[in-house]
Amino acid sequence: MTELDLDGDDVQSDAVDELPDELVDESEGDGKLTAEDVQDVLLYTLDWSVQSLLDRIGRTFDINPAFQRRDAWNAERKSRYIESLMLGLPVPQVVLAEDKHSKRFIVLDGKQRLVTMKQFGAPDGQFRAFRLRKLNFLEQLNGKKFDQIQKSSETAEWAESFLNQPVRTIVVRNWGKTEVLYEVFRRLNQGSLPLSPQELRQALFPGEFSTWINETSANSSAIQRARRLKREDFRMRDAELLLRSIAFQEAIESYDGNLREFLDRMCENGNANWASRREEYQKHAAATEKSIERTEMIFGAGNTFLRYIDGEHPEYVRRFNVAVFDLMCMVLSSPEVTDSIVEDHRDTFKHRFEELCLRDTEFSDALKSTTKTPRATARRIISFGRAVEEETGLSLSVVRRAETLIAHAPKH
Repeated sequence: MTELDLDGDDVQSDAVDELPDELVDESEGDGKLTAEDVQDVLLYTLDWSVQSLLDRIGRTFDINPAFQRRDAWNAERKSRYIESLMLGLPVPQVVLAEDKHSKRFIVLDGKQRLVTMKQFGAPDGQFRAFRLRKLNFLEQLNGKKFDQIQKSSETAEWAESFLNQPVRTIVVRNWGKTEVLYEVFRRLNQGSLPLSPQELRQALFPGEFSTWINETSANSSAIQRARRLKREDFRMRDAELLLRSIAFQEAIESYDGNLREFLDRMCENGNANWASRREEYQKHAAATEKSIERTEMIFGAGNTFLRYIDGEHPEYVRRFNVAVFDLMCMVLSSPEVTDSIVEDHRDTFKHRFEELCLRDTEFSDALKSTTKTPRATARRIISFGRAVEEETGLSLSVVRRAETLIAHAPKH
């Protein structure tokens, strides 16, 4: 049995130079829900014993084992939670949603707690065991795994107490639209660490494509550099970044401004078509990484995916700008662009981007407000894409695709 090495901070540490987000587009919601959409939602409570939960985790409770590599808790925090269960101390409730199409439950809140229970009480090849450490009250259990505690006559009572402890769960039923679950998810996380909707998307749309997005982004040093992460992100911001890049490469012409639905649809289509289109999705991922490398070549690693602003001394805003990420990935992954072209023109590409930020009001506005609209999305790609065309003499297919998008986009 592999044992977790979980020394370190209370939660996963990102790189010291991680940048805050300048734009938070998807988690703002799209304002399409009404009172009628939510008034039929039903809630009911269930108290399951830990033993019952252990039997369900990974089966009817849909938790992808790949979630573990994005573990947010270290062994000390896991141990405190297990100690609370053993002693019957209050613990937060788990929030689930009934899946309308299967007999499984979607975990809306409490995934880390469920994973911790499983890793401790019923570890296997997917849920790896850990030893208790730094307990406040049950110091005699420090350094022990569950099977050791259970087999010892001196400590077996605590193993039994753990298994029999009831855990309150709230189940959401009759939720109708997936937008309802996103709204519940957002409200659960108000006032706490903001979580990416990507974690919920992974639960709503399980499949080989979704798993591949998770694993590929977790293993991509380029995506983590772009997002200023030290390792795979437990908030799944790296996974969402890869997904949106692939979605725009796949179907930018069909983007209608509802980013959440656009990304959901990409997951649905990707899962459905994985067997026949796997290689194409992998090419999109490779193109994403290549575009990140080319952006680094142009701007230097410190100034990638930032907005440039005027002032006494013009400078790059020290906040990650996902709109800049989108346009660089699209333009620099256009099939007509090569490494040698970027290397030959990197200074002029940088200069033209800065000029657009400072002199083109429509372009600069598309990087800082209403960035989800089809017109803003198309406009920033077209503006920078045409600058690249003028410098190189190329005709970029991505510019034509963005022009198709803007031709069908509403004027407002």
